[in-house]
Amino acid sequence: MLGVISNSHGRADAVAAAVEVFSASAVKSVVHCGDVGGRHVLDVLARLGGVFVWGDRDHDRTGLMRYSYNLNIRCMGILGEIEAGDKKFVITHGDDKKLIHKLLKEQQYDYLLCGHALTPEDHIVGKTRVLNPGPLFGAQAASALLLDPNSGEMRLIAL
Repeated sequence: MLGVISNSHGRADAVAAAVEVFSASAVKSVVHCGDVGGRHVLDVLARLGGVFVWGDRDHDRTGLMRYSYNLNIRCMGILGEIEAGDKKFVITHGDDKKLIHKLLKEQQYDYLLCGHALTPEDHIVGKTRVLNPGPLFGAQAASALLLDPNSGEMRLIAL
């Protein structure tokens, strides 16, 4: 089970709420789709472990990358790939629409995980399922998502 979050904008309390739900749901790893917003957010993320990409509002990218190494959290830069079960994932923040278009055109992944947009997304382009958990902070409703990569079962969690 994967937990997916985005747009925490430095709100460690919002990440903690998501991590609490993830812990109770047998999540093995967390994917943060950018706009982390501060090192203190990574401290909370380290409770479960996981990966993150930079968002357009992550201004201390070098600091986040260096700090994440001490916590065993993988910083993937602007784009990352993981495998979960027998599925291939690509992760990016979502602010670069040309990159999103290129990734969807190439059809190399089962899932594209992204953030940036202020509303959750779940749609399929070719063989690639695009999932956006919605923002943890900065919109009317905070949300995260739980994903079983093998079955494809996804649950949007209101926080």
